Amino acid sequence: MHKNRGMLLETLINKTINYYWTNNIAYIEKKQIPITFKSISNIDGKLSIGNAVISSKSTVDYIGCYNGSFVAFEAKSTNIDKLELSNIKEHQIDYLKIIYDNGGFPFFVIFFSKDNKVYILSIKNYLEIIKDGKKYISQETIKNYSINVEITFPGIIDFLPLIKFIF
Repeated sequence: MHKNRGMLLETLINKTINYYWTNNIAYIEKKQIPITFKSISNIDGKLSIGNAVISSKSTVDYIGCYNGSFVAFEAKSTNIDKLELSNIKEHQIDYLKIIYDNGGFPFFVIFFSKDNKVYILSIKNYLEIIKDGKKYISQETIKNYSINVEITFPGIIDFLPLIKFIF
């Protein structure tokens, strides 16, 4: 349905983490989906993979270290003025809560593509927002509970220096 909706945000984040790495600011990596290959064959000198399955649930999109602290975040994009909570899985919330309880910095990077706004929202504020039981969070609510991060040239969203303001 929304297959490539998050590609712009992922591209921006990947450029940003490359910038962080290159300038020795932080180490952040994109987590891979855990995949198990049931068969690998060699056909005319080329490897062919068959029957690949997702072996377990992934946790969040990105993890790393910044200023000696562990950071973990999930990236979400939407092309409307709200974030559907069905796009955030319970195991992701549980993972972010564990990171928070252990002194790390867990958060969401949320991109509203219709007006090119990026917000960072702490797991603590996320949990406060969802108490009302709605199936979505409006952009206005996210704006009130998070920090807006500007997209700067050349496609960097410098969010790490701002996390101290959301915890």
